[in-house]
Amino acid sequence: MTWSAPINPDPRPGIVLAVAMLLAAGCTTSDSQLRNTVESPLAPFGDLFTPVDTIRLDSEVVLGTVDFLDVSQEGNLLITDRVSKSVHHFSASGKHIQTYFIGTCQPDHTDERVWLARFIGDGKVMLLGGDGSVGVMDESGGCVATEFRSPIGIEGACAIGDSVLMQPGYIPFFKPEVYAVTRDLEMLDMWQIEKPEFPRLNALWKGLAGRSMECFADGPYYRYAEWSDALPVFDRGSVAQVDPVFFTERVRDIGSEPDLQAKVDAIHEYPTNLGIMAIDNTTRMIVYTRLPTEWRLPDVLLQSGIAVVSNVGAFPARTAVVPFTPIGAANGYIYRKADNEILPDGDFGNPLILRYKFAPPPDANP
Repeated sequence: MTWSAPINPDPRPGIVLAVAMLLAAGCTTSDSQLRNTVESPLAPFGDLFTPVDTIRLDSEVVLGTVDFLDVSQEGNLLITDRVSKSVHHFSASGKHIQTYFIGTCQPDHTDERVWLARFIGDGKVMLLGGDGSVGVMDESGGCVATEFRSPIGIEGACAIGDSVLMQPGYIPFFKPEVYAVTRDLEMLDMWQIEKPEFPRLNALWKGLAGRSMECFADGPYYRYAEWSDALPVFDRGSVAQVDPVFFTERVRDIGSEPDLQAKVDAIHEYPTNLGIMAIDNTTRMIVYTRLPTEWRLPDVLLQSGIAVVSNVGAFPARTAVVPFTPIGAANGYIYRKADNEILPDGDFGNPLILRYKFAPPPDANP
């Protein structure tokens, strides 16, 4: 729990993608879309996901935490560790490949924690610092670009083709927007998105770090804490939103009183949307916390709710209550963090990463 557009400098492939999205969109999303909801049956986690393997991360590096996990198309892992203020690149089997520091691109920010890091294609990774600084690194850990900077920090980022989309953190009285930049951080375009219904809630509650937005084949989707689902940045007409049985719609914003505990109590009064992840290019997963008591698993301290939704209507949405919080998803899999590995000498190693394969419901379209 954290307090806290698609184009190319060469005006051809990326611009074609952006124009196609805009023509398909016509306009940005509207409030009416949020009211088009569909109920989804509650399913056991094991009916949706099958355990596949356990990834043991190379003990050549010692992770303080696993704060954000990104996965490449090849299955490589990019782990953000705020304790060591670094990002580690591992192979799909867990072998350490490279370590990145935002200070490589931003020498004045060597002590800055990385908020999230993502693979952006062409062998490059993007690091985003908590104060809005951005750095793009190559496979050797060298700095490629660092000119772009957001005045209010980036809450979410993802890549589509040869472009990167970034969602600045929400601040009341600012217009919420999504930026499109090249891999070299050249500004390409920006789009205004919906304002949250509850500004104070979203200014204080950020959910899972870096999970406010995710990219799919039909474009980027974004979420707010009070939403039961996520919305596309580009309007696709009537977008059905999943309505989990364990999600109770919030009816008011948190108070403006200075008492922090009162604010925390108000946040915990309702379930909240923690973030969105991409199981694959057309399947989104929404993660929830603070489920009502009647839907919680007995004797399980760490648990969350999930909803699995097809962007293209390939199967009816499903929801589940699970005894962990997913840390990543990609290529038809989801990932969770487990206990630290016990090394042969008895010392503790890095956290184990468990991988589960998504099994589409039996009523999915062929």
